[in-house]
Amino acid sequence: MDMKTGELVVELGVEEIPSSMIEDATSQFAGNLSRLLNEQHLSTGEITKWWTPRRIIVGISDIPVRQDDRRETVMGPPRRVAYDAAGAPTRAATAFAEKAGVLMSRIKIIQTQKGEYLAVDRVLRGDKTLKILQTLIPSAIAGIQFPKTMHWTADHFRFARPLRWIVALFAGRTVRFTIADVKSSNVTTGHRFLGKSRIAVDSLASLQEKLRENSVVVDPAERREIIMSGLGMEAQACGGTLLEDPDLLQTVVNLNEAPSVIRGAFEERFLSLPKEILITVMREHQKYFSVLGSSGELLPAFLAVVNLQRDPGHIIRTGHERVLRARLADASFFWETDRKIPLGDREPALKNVLFQENLGSYHEKTRRILALLPEVTRALGRQDLLPDLETAAHLFKCDLITEMVKEFTDLQGVVGGLYARAEGYAPPVWRAVYEQYYPKSTTSPSPESETGAILALVDRLDTVCGCFSVGLIPSGSGDPFAVRRQANGILKIIIDHRLSLSLDHLIEKSLSGYGRMDGSLAAELRGFFEGRLRFLFEEMGYGYDSVNAVLAAGFDNPLDAFERLRALEDLRQESDFFALASNFKRIVNILSQAGEVIGTLDESTLKDPAEVELWRTHSRIEPEVNAASEKHDYGAALRALASMRGVVDEFFRQVMVMDENLSVRRNRISLLSIVSQPFKRIADISRIVIEKGS
Repeated sequence: MDMKTGELVVELGVEEIPSSMIEDATSQFAGNLSRLLNEQHLSTGEITKWWTPRRIIVGISDIPVRQDDRRETVMGPPRRVAYDAAGAPTRAATAFAEKAGVLMSRIKIIQTQKGEYLAVDRVLRGDKTLKILQTLIPSAIAGIQFPKTMHWTADHFRFARPLRWIVALFAGRTVRFTIADVKSSNVTTGHRFLGKSRIAVDSLASLQEKLRENSVVVDPAERREIIMSGLGMEAQACGGTLLEDPDLLQTVVNLNEAPSVIRGAFEERFLSLPKEILITVMREHQKYFSVLGSSGELLPAFLAVVNLQRDPGHIIRTGHERVLRARLADASFFWETDRKIPLGDREPALKNVLFQENLGSYHEKTRRILALLPEVTRALGRQDLLPDLETAAHLFKCDLITEMVKEFTDLQGVVGGLYARAEGYAPPVWRAVYEQYYPKSTTSPSPESETGAILALVDRLDTVCGCFSVGLIPSGSGDPFAVRRQANGILKIIIDHRLSLSLDHLIEKSLSGYGRMDGSLAAELRGFFEGRLRFLFEEMGYGYDSVNAVLAAGFDNPLDAFERLRALEDLRQESDFFALASNFKRIVNILSQAGEVIGTLDESTLKDPAEVELWRTHSRIEPEVNAASEKHDYGAALRALASMRGVVDEFFRQVMVMDENLSVRRNRISLLSIVSQPFKRIADISRIVIEKGS
């Protein structure tokens, strides 16, 4: 007979949780519930995760209504201490039996790797799931981690925002418990303004339906569709198209329970402002979407997502237009006021703007950047860019003390570039300032201009090395200066712009700006960059074993490592790649097990036809491999090496490497060592995972 199962439904009703936290909190809660149920030997079915700003909802189907009875073997003391010389039980044995709740006659002796031990089999009766959930759900709630928490009850329970109600149902019955002075029940609450305050539910389906009747759309995917449809319709009604903004879309999905889209307008006079400023003011401060005309120009319109289903009399729209008019008037005032002082004249004031208390001011940071730029441009062979880069470096942090950035912090860098453009600086200069904070993530674009790429790289390099030099090293989830993100940006810029640079050289020159020539610190930074490069490559979709193989061959030049990785991944598509990798693994294993110093190859002692052919083939192919590698054509180099597969196969079929004759053995090991070197310079293919059947 099949065991009965039930559905678990938990809704945590809260004061509005920030949009950046709610999705992750829901995933954590679902994960906690699933993990704790599995620990209690309770299987789970489909897991549903819904969230709104005021609720975290998890549903789990097909949970058994009680645990299975389980048999377990309980280990006791060693036999040697459980019985005396006469074979009578000692106190250690009787105490074990008492604790297990059995007679000595039920004690058995089992053999383990450590010797003979007393043991007893016992049956653990399964508890009812409803009872288990009374403690399990509170534990899952308490296990949710937030960047910031608060407490509001005498027991100091901490959460992102206060809990206001909890629905907890299993198999249609209420799971009773109390946490943070809130008692669980089967009663939820509708929309804050449009719904009832008490709504009884008995399942996940009824929770969804009854909340829908009370103006709450619990499924974020459904809210997203509603919002996207509304944005498209309203943008079309403006005579334009929506400026797509995936991050803002996710934000408004998480901010609203009953979303609808309203259209508003602003005065055309504000279009004289750069569109970057207009978009940022609307996006960052008001969560508005922008609308573009047929030529990509910004239209004097905005789209707002509101937590109401209609706007009778356009009262809401009028209120939004009034607020936006004031914000744009401020931006217009700052634009005119800031431009009265040339950007370059603000540089001395950077002495009063702290970068980091142990790393000095932004003026000091600028000095270090100016010292690094000649080194980097020289390494790239682009000294022709140095004059423009030095001009940009004098300007690129000056917008930090403008009124515009003080009010709209997300515009830093962008505003500096716009001011520099308005002052007539050449495109390589103002674009370098404008693009200094690109890329903002590993999935966002790098600077488009060469000067922007180099300045952004050097700025990040100074930050990463500076933070390491004063002990601000990322650990676990702690990374207050976003050093990981800064390093990711350096590597992404190098790859996107195909910059051939040595990490060792960059680290050395940057640390010298802090008066640090510490070899151990440089080594630590090198290891950190290796980890970031591994992260970046895997995020780009490359297999972890290919990444390991390439990094084992060196990563000082990240662009070179990337080119080797691409070539290796291409070679993996070839039908005989895994046979080649298997052979290479065999070579590496033989070399590692040889335990002998590999000497110089003596060609005259090569007698077996298979080993002679291997040496001849290697000698013929090596110049071809070296020439291709010098051109960074690693695809051609690897294909040339792959062509050796047949002679390597034949060598292992015909030749006994570990020959009894010591000189023959050493010579063959030397041969394999020489054959392996061209591979190792590109990728250590022995690190490739070869699955069965490959």
